[in-house]
Amino acid sequence: MENHAYGLAELGKYNNVYGKEQHMKPSPSVQVTFDQLKDAVSHSTDFVMKSMDFAHCKYGLFYLETMVDSEVFQDHIVRPISLRPDLAVKEVVTIRVMKESDDIQEAIAAIVKGQTVLQKEGETTLYLLGTEQKKERAINIPTNERVLRGPHEAFIENLDTNINMIRKNIASPDLVVTYFIIGSVSRTRIAVIHMKGIANPDVNNVIEQRLQNIDIDIAEAPGFIQEYIQETKFSLFPQLLTTERVDRARAYLMEGKVVILAEGAPEVTILPVSFWSFFQSPDDYQISWWIGSVFRLLRILCFFIGLGLPGLYVSLVSFQTYVLPLTVALTIQGALKYITLQPVIEVIVMLFALEVLREATVRLANPIGQAISVVGGIVIGTAVVQSNLVSNTAVIVASITGLASFIIPSYEMSSSVRLINLIITLFSALFGLVGLVFSFFCLTIYLCRMNTMGLPYFYPSLVDSDVLDTIIRAPIWRLKRRPKEAAPVNKQRFRNSRR
Repeated sequence: MENHAYGLAELGKYNNVYGKEQHMKPSPSVQVTFDQLKDAVSHSTDFVMKSMDFAHCKYGLFYLETMVDSEVFQDHIVRPISLRPDLAVKEVVTIRVMKESDDIQEAIAAIVKGQTVLQKEGETTLYLLGTEQKKERAINIPTNERVLRGPHEAFIENLDTNINMIRKNIASPDLVVTYFIIGSVSRTRIAVIHMKGIANPDVNNVIEQRLQNIDIDIAEAPGFIQEYIQETKFSLFPQLLTTERVDRARAYLMEGKVVILAEGAPEVTILPVSFWSFFQSPDDYQISWWIGSVFRLLRILCFFIGLGLPGLYVSLVSFQTYVLPLTVALTIQGALKYITLQPVIEVIVMLFALEVLREATVRLANPIGQAISVVGGIVIGTAVVQSNLVSNTAVIVASITGLASFIIPSYEMSSSVRLINLIITLFSALFGLVGLVFSFFCLTIYLCRMNTMGLPYFYPSLVDSDVLDTIIRAPIWRLKRRPKEAAPVNKQRFRNSRR
């Protein structure tokens, strides 16, 4: 690893995951220190030194001009020193963030983050001054997880702002934040947040250990980090939950889960989670409990529809037509009479067309994407039916399958459903209803064998008190205990209730 190109993390603030650093002391000469720093940043042309010469002393200011806030630089550093150059730096500079250092590597790390390094001629002490140019977008409403009721705050790309929003929602001294630096080149800041006294310390230690074991040059969060810390490298189902909603992160923290935030990522990662977490929505807790339960059951039902409807159609049409009522069977056979493609092919073609439309809608600009989705769906559906390539029934099956997958609140789980249903459809095309049942049987075994952070992924939530907040949403006053899926230390949510 190079000792100069990008510097290493501040030892006092962050846990360094790449071992010990080499300590390099600065020279008493301002010019020599500048040469050392310029070599370290590969003679980048935006790295400059501002020299301030006075009768009895000399100062050197080292910074990247593209990274510093020029107003803060002038008003809080240059002007105060110009007015009182003979006083101590701490008494003159009126900047809030200031740190002393005698390490060149620490100074390099500060410079690439936008800080200014100040040195007085004849001294080896470097002053790291917080002059970062802070440009961030305003806090906005969630775009991917919209709700009808409840808070409308979403995370943004600034890590400190995101932590601030969480702390405002959980004003507790037990909210613990641990920092990591990941990426030998990118130096990406990562924050791991948990509730002391609620979260299981063993689970938290496993997560932190896996983060420390990451050795990569650039960390594209949260995708890279999720793949490194998840339990199973090759999994059909998502093992980590991603959300952009502050209220959702707060709720999971209070259940004993761990939240991982990264600089530059407007989403956070929540773990450990179970299979049932992907069907929960913040809306469930803002409406009547029985209506919330109906919606949650609807999502679970749509999960099975999205997985099995294409396979059920193919198996019934190709093998077990006699299972259907006579009128239904005659109607389907009449629709398939002049269709050139086999049922399994027509279903796969329609599912593929649906995915193409979905991708086009997501990637294009909003007005164009909406027009493409509507016009494209009508044109393709009409054309394939009139050309006798695909039957009306196959179009209906593909449409219902797509809608059923879109109702799932989690994008990752929804994508998994749309991919797995292709495998189930192929088994159904080969073995009929036997293949369909066998596919679901294998899928259930697979889910039961999955773990996340050492905890069961497909937690048996049809028993005990956990059923009250998994497949249904019981009244709040009945949810006295926290879910067991995260193995919380403090299992009691509240003791006094209305009943």
